[in-house]
Amino acid sequence: MKKKIILLILAMFILSCSAAYAKDVTAIQKGPATAKKGENITLTYTIHNNGNSDIYNVSVADQNFYKFLGTIKAGQSKSFTNRAYIPTDREVKEDFGPDATVSNPFYIGGVAVSYQNANGKTFGINSNSLSIPLVSTSTNKTSDETIQVNITEINNTSANPSSQSIIQQIMDLINSIIMYVQNMFVPNSS
Repeated sequence: MKKKIILLILAMFILSCSAAYAKDVTAIQKGPATAKKGENITLTYTIHNNGNSDIYNVSVADQNFYKFLGTIKAGQSKSFTNRAYIPTDREVKEDFGPDATVSNPFYIGGVAVSYQNANGKTFGINSNSLSIPLVSTSTNKTSDETIQVNITEINNTSANPSSQSIIQQIMDLINSIIMYVQNMFVPNSS
């Protein structure tokens, strides 16, 4: 019985240390304040290593891209950009049916970041998601004047890592624990 309790306490300590290691790395996704249907937008991704140790084999992925960043030294960051297309209502209707429309605000989910420490342990975190208000350009029927109409306003504080919700922090911790447990039981394929 004492062995089980000691092993449980040791496992909790190891898991809390690995979660603390994962907490030293942040991923931030930024996009435009507003956008229009049918246009390409530029998204900027920044991975910060706020820890005291270098991180290795850093990669960023979502459903549309994969980017390998390599090593990020302690106290440093790496950034890159990627383009995303916001479809028109017509394009969405073609793919999903006559009642489908583009959501406003346009939602872009977070990206997954994985990396390893010096011991080869793998960690994972997720960036913030984005809600980008869509604006419309309407042409007045009586003139050629173009009018900008702001359809919706959303205060996007999720791009700021200090406003990261407790739920996101819990999800990051659970993700780190899952990856840690997987590494304990699944042999490394290298």
